[in-house]
This record gives sequence, C-alpha cells and structure tokens, in this order.
Amino acid sequence: MGVRRFIAPSDCQTCTFHQSNDFCHLPKVPMGRLTAMGHISLYPGDATLLKEGQIPRGIYIVCAGRAKLSVEAHDGKTIILKVTSGRELLGLSAVVSGRPAPVTVTTLGFCQIKFVERQSFLSLLESDNQLAVSSAKLLAREVVASFSDVHELLLARSSTEKLARLLLSWTATESRNQEIRVPSEFTHEEIAQMIGSSRETVTRLMSDMKRKELIRMEGSTLVIPNRVALQAIS
Repeated sequence: MGVRRFIAPSDCQTCTFHQSNDFCHLPKVPMGRLTAMGHISLYPGDATLLKEGQIPRGIYIVCAGRAKLSVEAHDGKTIILKVTSGRELLGLSAVVSGRPAPVTVTTLGFCQIKFVERQSFLSLLESDNQLAVSSAKLLAREVVASFSDVHELLLARSSTEKLARLLLSWTATESRNQEIRVPSEFTHEEIAQMIGSSRETVTRLMSDMKRKELIRMEGSTLVIPNRVALQAIS
C-alpha cells in the first residue's frame, strides 16, 4: 500500500515533491545535469542506505519519506542521532571528504530516493560552481544542526529531561500553547536509542508523564495537552 503514495518522476525537473531545498531549486543548467545522473528508486522500510565505517557509493537525496541516522556506541548500543524528513541529502560529507560514513542511515517506511554515484557527483561539483555552493551550504547546516542536537542532549541532566526535550522537538513548528497532536511511529526501544537510555526507562517515564497528564496516547498519535507544562521539566 505504501508504494502507491509515491510516483517516481522521470527527472528532478518534473518532480512533484519540490520543497525549499538547495537541490530542489537549482538553476536550469545544473538541475539538468543532476537530473541526467543516477536514478530514482523506491526503497522499502528498514533498507540501509549508508553504513557507519564504510565508504559510500554515492549520495542519496530523500525525495519523499523518512530515514534515521544512527551510530553504534562502544558498548554495542545503537544511538539514533536524527530522523530526517523529505529532501535531505545523505552521504554528502563522506563523499566530499573521501572518508567512511560517520553514521548508518536506514529508511523508515517506504522512501523515494535519488541516487548519484560518487565519482559522477564529485565531477559535477568540480565543474559547476552553483552546485558546489549549494553543497557547501548543506554541509554548513549539517555541522550547525549536529552541534545543536549534541548541545541539547548534554544540557539535559536526566533521562526525564532528555525525553521531554525529544517530545517537544516534535512540536517545534507549533508556536502556540495549545493541545498538540503529532504522529508517533517510534517504539520505546527507538525512543531510548534517541536519548541514550534503556527501553525500560522510557516505558517508565512515559507512564509517569501520562499519569501526570503531561501527555496521552490516542492510537499512534501523541497528544501534548499543555506544552508549557512539559517544558517545565525539560
């Protein structure tokens, strides 16, 4: 059923998933050259695009769908660093630097992906200044976002604070303090991997937040009745 939501376009210029992104709004010439490279494919959920410690074959542009970025800690635990939304460009830093991928990237549900082989993309960067500038901007934003995410986790002194900050981050685009409803497709194990805790701890903390009426679940929807109250413990 999920595949039917995505219709793979013949090229990037006719794609219906255009969003505010450097690689979605390139000028005609570089966009045409990017379109001619690689291919667009549909990936099922739980497909590995990049593997931590391995040299990537190329870059992956997430046209539609989501993917998670994770690393393996020294104790063997998996830590989820980020969940991407549509129009993310994955593998850019590793391809440009020629170093192994610092993270593992796995799809969450069906995704439409544009893949461009490593050497083809590097050759395009060398010959097109506009594409090179767009790549530099994306790399700069990636560094700033990574620092911000790590900073937020370091500031949180307890698992309670980390969990509250994670839940609040899902409502970051909502400016008013009203009842907020967001889809929650993550298991307690995945949430634990996002905050560097255990599944048992997340289950206990979620139950405690429900008891205090800070959150409630309606099916797969997370409801935050009062964001200010949740912010108070974050």
